[in-house]
Amino acid sequence: MISKETGKLLRGIAILIVIASHYAEWVYMPVTYGFVYETIAKWGPVGVDVFLLMSGYGLHKSVTGGKYGKNNKNGITPAFVIKRLLGAYVPYLICRTLIYLYSGTWKEALAEGTMKEVMKDYFLGGGFWFMSVLFTMYIAFMIIYRFGGVLRVPLISAFVIFQTYYLYTKGYADFWELSNMAFVIGILAAAAEGRWKKQMSAAWYKVALAAISVAGICYTYNGMIHATPDVKPSYFAWELAFNIFFTLAVLVIAYIIPTWKGPVLTSIGESSLFVYLLHTAMFWALVFKFDKFGYAVATAITALITVAFATLLGLIYNRLSGLVTARL
Repeated sequence: MISKETGKLLRGIAILIVIASHYAEWVYMPVTYGFVYETIAKWGPVGVDVFLLMSGYGLHKSVTGGKYGKNNKNGITPAFVIKRLLGAYVPYLICRTLIYLYSGTWKEALAEGTMKEVMKDYFLGGGFWFMSVLFTMYIAFMIIYRFGGVLRVPLISAFVIFQTYYLYTKGYADFWELSNMAFVIGILAAAAEGRWKKQMSAAWYKVALAAISVAGICYTYNGMIHATPDVKPSYFAWELAFNIFFTLAVLVIAYIIPTWKGPVLTSIGESSLFVYLLHTAMFWALVFKFDKFGYAVATAITALITVAFATLLGLIYNRLSGLVTARL
């Protein structure tokens, strides 16, 4: 079983990878920062893999083995739904509200007569591709696990596969839908782990899995760096394979590493959703205030402020929301 502390650790590392990837790309200068761009900016998708892997794993464990599954065979209770809303949707609304207030989005929408479109994006996650895809997965998960019976795992798997195919055929062939399969892998791992828990405790098995995971990460890195988008369908297939391989490697690591107790990374991981939602707006709001120090230093300062502020906000929110969920 993957502990909650390990899950927070992985999320903490993942959000730092996402920030490093985005900030390296946005500050990119062809000559000065070419090496940084090539080695860091392309790693954003693997951070998303970790988030969706842990989301799928956590949802299945909560709905089948947690307190929600004990008194209800399908686990989709009102309390489960409320906790999901407090864990993902409410933080999204809080962060988007802060962004809109700072940027004056609502004021501009009123002046331009576009409030209807702005509010549609506001409530449905428009402009935050990760959130809109995640919300869709969460809704599908709850419906399928409520009514799918013994077929719920293959049904949710089929849904995510179809969703990925649909996004690709509609012209959204960017990097991000490649991570969708990590959500399925997390669910499958949680559903199957009881069958191989004893094997995982053997030392030789951990060594073998560790070697496989290292090889998987190395293979993924080389594939992402050297694959070329000349032929779109095959390029997409290769990238999808690389992401799946990487996700499996991360899953192996999650099972074999000791339970993590480090307060910094686990705190960042606990607030990773807030960090993700705020990091873009905070970059453009802050980075030019420090440009006298140079692009690299300005970006590093901006990253530190972003992580610190968003983590603090997330920890405060989580403590408050915890008071609510404790009563459910």
